[in-house]
Amino acid sequence: MICDLSQSDSIPVFEADVCIVGAGAAGLTLAAELVSQGQRVLLLESGGRELEEKIQQLNQIEKSGQPQKAPHLGRFRQLGGTAKRWGGQILEMYDEDFSPRGWIPSSGWPIAKQVLHAFYARALRAGGLSRVLATDVEVWQQLHRPVPQLDDNLVSYCTRWCPEPDLSRVYREMLQSPNLCIVLHATACAMPLNPDRASIAGVLCRDLVGNQKTFCAKKYVLCLGMLETIQLLLQPMPSGQLPWQSNGWLGKHVQSHIDYNAARLIPTCSANRVKLQQYFSNIYLQSRKYHPKLRLSAEAQSDKQILSIAGAVTCISPVELEVRQLKSTARNLLRGNFSAIRLSHLIRVVRQIPLLARLGIGYLIHNRAHWYADGTLWLRVHCEQEPLSASSITLSSERDALGMFRSHLDWHVSPLEWKTIQSFAATVKTAFEAAGLATVALQPELLREDGFRDVIFDDSYHWMGGTRMSVSADDGVVDPNLKIHGIDNAYVCSTSVFPTSGFSNPTHTLLALAIRLADHLAETKPNV
Repeated sequence: MICDLSQSDSIPVFEADVCIVGAGAAGLTLAAELVSQGQRVLLLESGGRELEEKIQQLNQIEKSGQPQKAPHLGRFRQLGGTAKRWGGQILEMYDEDFSPRGWIPSSGWPIAKQVLHAFYARALRAGGLSRVLATDVEVWQQLHRPVPQLDDNLVSYCTRWCPEPDLSRVYREMLQSPNLCIVLHATACAMPLNPDRASIAGVLCRDLVGNQKTFCAKKYVLCLGMLETIQLLLQPMPSGQLPWQSNGWLGKHVQSHIDYNAARLIPTCSANRVKLQQYFSNIYLQSRKYHPKLRLSAEAQSDKQILSIAGAVTCISPVELEVRQLKSTARNLLRGNFSAIRLSHLIRVVRQIPLLARLGIGYLIHNRAHWYADGTLWLRVHCEQEPLSASSITLSSERDALGMFRSHLDWHVSPLEWKTIQSFAATVKTAFEAAGLATVALQPELLREDGFRDVIFDDSYHWMGGTRMSVSADDGVVDPNLKIHGIDNAYVCSTSVFPTSGFSNPTHTLLALAIRLADHLAETKPNV
């Protein structure tokens, strides 16, 4: 059932085993897994069914440090959360991302990647990718091409894309379960404690019209975005400092993925431009999308004493934005998501039928994305940040419309991160030019040690860290089962728990953690 805090008199009495705060990708997946295991789930969502500007204003934060795009752009408060808007790109993290790296202090997770193998597989099924090609070798075999190999230090790999990235549509049948109660417009503002101060008593929620209610369950899971998770955990309470607020790791060592156009690629001839397209343009096989990229090998990372990094070759054309909008409209039409389509979108599609025909030929005949003749080729890098990043989240003195203190994000890029980008770009330049494929023109700032200080990087909307996972409270905020250290019945299932970030898109790993947590919660007897 779905109800609304703005109509508080319509909220039924619902005895929940688990209360989940946040109905985004993690919250919906966790709810679906728990309901399938017979648990009664209360799911609290700050927004409504559709995006509302007044609710979005709650995302506004203060920022300082490295120049960046507004950090609220990739965050959406509505049923489905950011999963309503993301592209659906997924990639497992690599073994080295979970392992301690001697040259990177505090690197590694308290669990090995092997622990997540089965949950990664279940996350694929949850994302509608049960029929995806499991290995990159299979992808290239389907195209009757060898796996690209340009340099011993560069490894070819492919990301996968969910056919239906909107998980609120994927789970629409689950949303009707009698064992699930969803409350919209219920923004979590506080988590009062029981008298023992070792467990949560409930979640206090408010809406924008003055209603408030405390929701109770046996267990509680924060499935908010990273920024919202830390904002909630930092909020002061009249009863004094909360146990987790004395943990020095809370809000510290925040990480994202540094996205950056590091170099321009000028093919040495038209044949080599075609070859680059064959290596790096998107692949479409059996209605599944794969994106070929390059990553720096684990051995090269160790030899160079740098972080994880990868990159893609992108073709940027003046018509790129138009094409993205056309593709979005086409996807919504094919998926029957007609509420997301406006008349102006359809008019644009009709006007661009010739362009759509060229795109269709590449898709249907060659199984590849179209690269535009006037497009510029760029090396787009995705760089890990240090686990002991200087970046942090604290509370500002300004309050939002619900009375909560807003967040202050102080984001930094370190010399090690810049060294990693410089090293990767130089490796790509050497490999491409030695193969005669292209001249690689590095961005001028890459030639300077402090060249990063004035660059406006894209942060990928991949915020991680701040409630680090650890064996003990001396090293983090949550334990390997995602339970807040020192609290018996409260968990965090957010990218904020990532001890290190690698370069992989974080959603796939987050969904694997959510499924693992569901199994743990279903097996754990509640405290009474």
